[in-house]
Amino acid sequence: MNWEAIAAIGQMLGSVAVFVTLGYLGAQVRHARLEVQRGFIQARNESARGLLMARAVDEQLNSILVRADTASGKQPTPFVAGLMQHGNLTAEEAHRADLYNRAWWNLRGHTILHVDELPENLRMDFDGMMRRAYGGVGAERLWYQEWKLSLDPVAVRYVDNLLAQPG
Repeated sequence: MNWEAIAAIGQMLGSVAVFVTLGYLGAQVRHARLEVQRGFIQARNESARGLLMARAVDEQLNSILVRADTASGKQPTPFVAGLMQHGNLTAEEAHRADLYNRAWWNLRGHTILHVDELPENLRMDFDGMMRRAYGGVGAERLWYQEWKLSLDPVAVRYVDNLLAQPG
């Protein structure tokens, strides 16, 4: 074999190595982009949960915001109105129940989007919790029924499929 043939083989192997490296680099960049996006979504959801819970647990803040909504002519949602009428709750109490349920959905909805990453035992626990919360009786089920058209459709489909299964 002469040096020209060896050089040609070396050049070809070098080209293959460059393409393999570029492919690997592309996969790493894609993975990093997805992780950044996932981290942003998680931070956004945690912030939203924190804001919802701040209002739910701070009686004074909730009272101020309910009065501001009422003064501006904002009508309560059917869920809040139903709690006020049938549950004999004040507007502030009903709004706090709504906010609490929204905060829980925020956590559960985010979990649904990544449910395949849960170990089997945690996924079974999660699915059982979802069935009890949104398939049983109580305020959580009523809240879900009212809000489901405005919630993430992927998460709603997961819950509805879960509730349709026996057991």
